[in-house]
Amino acid sequence: QCNVKILVIVNESPWGGSLGLTALRMARALAASGSLLAGIYFRNDGVYHAIQGQRSDSGTPDLHDAWLDLARRNDVPLLLCSSAVQRRFPASPGRGFRETGLAEALALAADCDRVVTF
Repeated sequence: QCNVKILVIVNESPWGGSLGLTALRMARALAASGSLLAGIYFRNDGVYHAIQGQRSDSGTPDLHDAWLDLARRNDVPLLLCSSAVQRRFPASPGRGFRETGLAEALALAADCDRVVTF
């Protein structure tokens, strides 16, 4: 059991490349290794992970439900940068994700052993 506390930051949209899927795979592996995931913080275009059913083509996975499953199984908060949400969405995105400000994200990062950014 590894007791490292980690914050994962996702900057890229689900369809902008492979980093969103890579972040999900790493978060799953970290949780399975016993690391404590302090949270997944979605910022910039990463906030689009909070919208269900977003696909650019048949080869692009819908990561929304996968993030919710990770959060439920490992008690991990899914945090959305509030300013990124306000710039991109007319209303708050779906359930399971919570908006937060930069101050809370920085406080969370300061309390972690590691911060991993995608």
